Amino acid sequence: MKRAHVVLLSLGILTGCAGLIGVPDLTFDEGDGVGAPDGSTSDGAADDASPPGDGGPTTCDESKLQTDPKNCGRCGHDCLGGACNAGVCESVLLSGGLENPVDLALDGANVYVTARGNGAVLRVAKDGSKTDVLVSGHDEARGVTLDGQNLYWSNLEFAGDGGDDYWGGVWGCTLPACADVHLVTLADWAANVRYSNGFLYFAENNNGAVVRVKPDGSMRADVGSGNKPFSVAVDGTHVYFQANADDLRRVQLDGGSQETVGPLSYGGALGFVAVDDERVYWAYGEYESPKGFVYSALKSNPAAPKVSYGTDNVGSLGVAVDATTLYWTNEGTFDEENSSAKDGEVLACPKAGCDGAPVVLAKGLTAPGAIAVDDAAVYYLVFGTRRGSADGELRKIAKP
Repeated sequence: MKRAHVVLLSLGILTGCAGLIGVPDLTFDEGDGVGAPDGSTSDGAADDASPPGDGGPTTCDESKLQTDPKNCGRCGHDCLGGACNAGVCESVLLSGGLENPVDLALDGANVYVTARGNGAVLRVAKDGSKTDVLVSGHDEARGVTLDGQNLYWSNLEFAGDGGDDYWGGVWGCTLPACADVHLVTLADWAANVRYSNGFLYFAENNNGAVVRVKPDGSMRADVGSGNKPFSVAVDGTHVYFQANADDLRRVQLDGGSQETVGPLSYGGALGFVAVDDERVYWAYGEYESPKGFVYSALKSNPAAPKVSYGTDNVGSLGVAVDATTLYWTNEGTFDEENSSAKDGEVLACPKAGCDGAPVVLAKGLTAPGAIAVDDAAVYYLVFGTRRGSADGELRKIAKP
């Protein structure tokens, strides 16, 4: 049985294998690089104390750093609602009972999630206090993105799209009410969408195109091409995308010749792509084996040596970056005949590369997927035990 891939179950190379997840409570792994992603740990010095409040500087009891969720492992390290176990923060369940969630986007207060099982687009408060269903019935809801005031998402197909033609689309609505749901543009299996520079960019999976379009539906144009493209990331000059090819590619925002950026094994289970000011990051898993890969390349010189992250990755999928650190998910080994496999992980390393083993933020998972970060926390999705199940989850865990 070929290894299934959570996000890409509907893609041609993976049809017939279902993503399967069962999620236990998540914890850091105390034996695998606990501390900051650069390998450092706190010595409990005064400069690690919590910041001053109205009543003056706060203090922490260093004898309780192993269990205090406000001072976990070091003074001032808040678990953000999670428990502190052996000096490391456990994850927090923000929303459960999700039907195969696949992508997420953040604003200051909320996480927006697409659920492919029931075609829903959800808004979940970052503190877990509320989950709103903004949209439902959008079959195979996939990518999700924000432009600050509006929410956009992609789906592979929808009612009234022409039936057997398998057409989907990119949709939008105005936040916070999302009362004006409207079609931005038709798309032949719109697998992923990102907003940047006044345009929406998405992978038209079934048509082999990377497309850009204005949020009002105007100025639509194909800017790239590949065999069943899936994930995209955009900066000020290029669109980076994965397709069923031997490499990650990029193309200028308005199209033109495509450029090879780095390796991507043919037939691999495609993952996500992320960018920062200097580098592009991508993840994928080998389709015929459980091996996973996470790389980054210099955007200014893609031909320069690549940085690889982690040596024991299995089915790498999600990637996210902040100012110093790369975070990624490994689905682990599972297929439709082995839904109980729980060897997925959430990991972190300095963006410059792992100095030894990665920091293990969570392990013992069944196929964690998309991941995103803000200043304080890491947010990630778990898919559910099988396609069509309603036991997917959105979780967060405090940054180490």
